[in-house]
Amino acid sequence: MSTEYRSAPEAITTAPRGIPYIVTNEAAERFSFYGMKGILVVFMTQYLLSSDGSADFLDQETAMVWYHNFTSAVYFFPLIGALIADWFFGKYRTILWLSIIYCLGHLSLAFMDMHLPFLEPRNYLMIGLMLIAVGSGGIKPCVSAHVGDQFGKTNAHLMERIFGWFYLSINLGAFVSTLLTPWLLSNPKFGPAWAFGIPGVLMAAATVFFWMGRKVFIHIPAGGSEFIKETFSAKGLGSMGKLFGIYLFVAMFWALFDQTGSAWVLQAEKMNRNFMGFEWLSSQIQAINPIMIILLVPLFNSFIYPAINKVFPLTPLRKIGIGFFLTVPAFLLPAWIESQIAAGEAVNIGWQLFAYALITAAEIFVSITCLEFSYTQSPKRMKSFIMAIYLFSVSLGNQFVSFFNLFIQNPKPEIELMVPGEYVFSLSATDGSETVVKEMRVNVMETKPKTERLTKLPEKEAEIEPPSVSFTETLLVVAPNEPLNIFASTDFGTGEGDAAYTWAVEGPSPANIKDSNKRFSTFTSTKQGEYTVSLELGVGTLSGQESLTVLVTNDNVAPIVNLPENKDFVLYVRCQGIGGIFDSECTEKQSLSLNASGTYDPNGDELTYEWNLLSQPEQSVLTNDNIQGRQFAYSTSKVAGANYYLFFAGCMFLTALGFIPYAMRYKEETYIQDESDRESSTS
Repeated sequence: MSTEYRSAPEAITTAPRGIPYIVTNEAAERFSFYGMKGILVVFMTQYLLSSDGSADFLDQETAMVWYHNFTSAVYFFPLIGALIADWFFGKYRTILWLSIIYCLGHLSLAFMDMHLPFLEPRNYLMIGLMLIAVGSGGIKPCVSAHVGDQFGKTNAHLMERIFGWFYLSINLGAFVSTLLTPWLLSNPKFGPAWAFGIPGVLMAAATVFFWMGRKVFIHIPAGGSEFIKETFSAKGLGSMGKLFGIYLFVAMFWALFDQTGSAWVLQAEKMNRNFMGFEWLSSQIQAINPIMIILLVPLFNSFIYPAINKVFPLTPLRKIGIGFFLTVPAFLLPAWIESQIAAGEAVNIGWQLFAYALITAAEIFVSITCLEFSYTQSPKRMKSFIMAIYLFSVSLGNQFVSFFNLFIQNPKPEIELMVPGEYVFSLSATDGSETVVKEMRVNVMETKPKTERLTKLPEKEAEIEPPSVSFTETLLVVAPNEPLNIFASTDFGTGEGDAAYTWAVEGPSPANIKDSNKRFSTFTSTKQGEYTVSLELGVGTLSGQESLTVLVTNDNVAPIVNLPENKDFVLYVRCQGIGGIFDSECTEKQSLSLNASGTYDPNGDELTYEWNLLSQPEQSVLTNDNIQGRQFAYSTSKVAGANYYLFFAGCMFLTALGFIPYAMRYKEETYIQDESDRESSTS
């Protein structure tokens, strides 16, 4: 290491001089990452072109493969980056060099919009994502460990506060970028070049900011062979073992927390999202998390932590434990919301925002504390490697959620067909009183008929798309004098201005419509009969309308089976290479999915189903026994609704209880760089 760089912290009582450079670098880097990642799937499915300007969109399934492979790689490379930093080059050089690779990844994404003759844009996309995964994942454990390296014994008391500001910078970058880049991508004045270009510029700026701090940073040399010796020494193995025990508990926290971007978004689709005079999109709700982080971190550092310290000493392990227990009610609230939705109630999105407040507070207690604690509890030469193991807890928690969701799936109704031709299937649905049977004819082809490929992407003209309204169900049943909540999904189209909702009802007698100026309404009628309820959505000068039938009766109504009369199916599809990039010459057989989603009982009774094969080509010898999951109308889960959230809340509660004895037995060993560049261990 060059002698112009400091290798030991200064004996000062103020914050280290390198912290502003690190925090600024982190905010800009997180802007670049989340800004790019947030628009990735939309870009691949709607904006990706070939080198000649023709459409080269990926289908949704292939786009999701790319997206999740990229995300998985980002959380794999921290282990590689940590080994490089702690074994060979040290944190500063590892961060700087991998940041340059990171920038090259963004540059490759910028090439997609330049129509260069050398490679196809999707190849530039693949290369860019690979480089960004290496750069972003590789620097993850090094940056947070580099923060801790700046402190010595004299100013170690400031580490907790600085890690809070470090985490704040992450969320500030994420919040701004997730608002900006989707708007840039969809705005014809800017488009993909700006949407991917600005994150690239921010990553370049982040690298420059980091380089500017080189002379005030504390450069802890790489451990070399000593890193291996220390890692596999009794001290190293003991530290890893004790910390990994904590990370196993923390993995359950991440299992719950990361569902704010999946299960909670789907729940928001079924809620009244009119809050504080604004109609929220379901995908916008999760943006409240970084906003709350920005607001709550200073509040925790200045008031909440000192207040708790007056009651009992607030150690890092106690913070983590408090965060675990806070996560439990954060998932009990969505469970209650699901029970209310199942009862037909119109639950306001404000209840979910309260759950976000709880889980964000839990995140501050758990995640920020783990960053600091992981640094202080890891031996000097293992800082980055321990951080990488901590990041692995995020992956572990997500794997638990994936495994659980796979485990609870009921068998999907499907059948493997053997020969082309015409097949006829039927689905019967019974509520115990009445049975409805509907047939579906399936035309099975060996291969899909060839269609001409677009040679030129049509010029985009100013299209006028009116607003649209849709209902999940076409027939609803309610008893006289009983309230019925009706929900509508809406799309504003290209309309500009305030939205105006107008509900109307026609029927044998006047009926009451409550909240008629919103996306949902409450219907009530005293007289039996069939009513037509319609919703008109007006946005500016454009409007759209849809209607459904409400049957007011005390009688049982037959189930509604939603099954198409005819369907085309391709028996063999062309194989795809990794990521769907290269087509091979092989073909593979696919199973026919029997999907009658949208089938329901208007009275809310539980239905039983049965699929049957009525006819098939002469060469086919299939029977009903070949139909997998024939007792289900569509893909369903054994655990759903409120029970799903209760399961995870229960898992988190047991995790929090189990953490108490582990934390009580944990013996802390703090390793802080001291001013004399000797490792100090205090127990």
